[in-house]
Amino acid sequence: MTGELPVPAALTNTVQRWRDQDEPVQPPIRWSREAWRKYFPSQHAFLDALPEQIDRAEATRHAAHATTPEGAERAFLAAMIWGYGRVGYGPWRTARVLTENPHAVDRLAEVAVVAREQGGLAAFRDLASQPLRYLGVAFGTKYLRFVTAAHTSDKAPILDAVVRRWVSTHTGLHLMIDEWRPAVYEKYVALLTSWAAELGLATDTVEELIFRSAVSREGSGQWSESWAGSSSPEQRAQAALLELEQLFDTAEADQAREARHHLDELERIIRRGWAG
Repeated sequence: MTGELPVPAALTNTVQRWRDQDEPVQPPIRWSREAWRKYFPSQHAFLDALPEQIDRAEATRHAAHATTPEGAERAFLAAMIWGYGRVGYGPWRTARVLTENPHAVDRLAEVAVVAREQGGLAAFRDLASQPLRYLGVAFGTKYLRFVTAAHTSDKAPILDAVVRRWVSTHTGLHLMIDEWRPAVYEKYVALLTSWAAELGLATDTVEELIFRSAVSREGSGQWSESWAGSSSPEQRAQAALLELEQLFDTAEADQAREARHHLDELERIIRRGWAG
């Protein structure tokens, strides 16, 4: 059973360092206001009112009204701005989701209603039943995270390339996120729930700490696990895999599926090489 996997030492150490530092789990994210204004002229007032750096609390605040189409669009924008940060293609990819799916904001609002009334797993299943083209699991669960955080205590944890690769590296469990797979997401939530119970933390906090353990992002603490800067060849190899996989979060499903398969095979080779 997934829930029987022990808490990895890397996570236990990250939790302890975080508690010792007594600081926010994840720092706010910088973003380029002008880039987003270019693609969303009707949302200039909303975008201009956002702070220069967005954290999870700010994105959650804007998700409070996601059960209406107007609120869902703004909630989605806030989630994508937080998710992409200063990545240059973020505004274009976000606009593509909203413009190339008929009634996209209505669909996002419907999912928010499900999240409010039935919780995160139900919202994931609902979105999986009628997914929006160009919105994959990585960024879709970012939207679900903030919508559920705004409406219920049953927060839907984010499952993106960073978290997926970390879980694979530290447990050997491969979570396929090339498509919307409810069974995979339920397995992931069960795993985080079991770890959260053992660590005395909220499931959502465990996901944040996994992310922080995996990569050093702008403004993150100096104690974050830094694969790229490690002297270990295995950790440098894992860092390279992570950087490659992050590109697939916004790739077409077929391309991402094929690429992740090859990366998983490479990881198995790496793990066998150093284990032997």
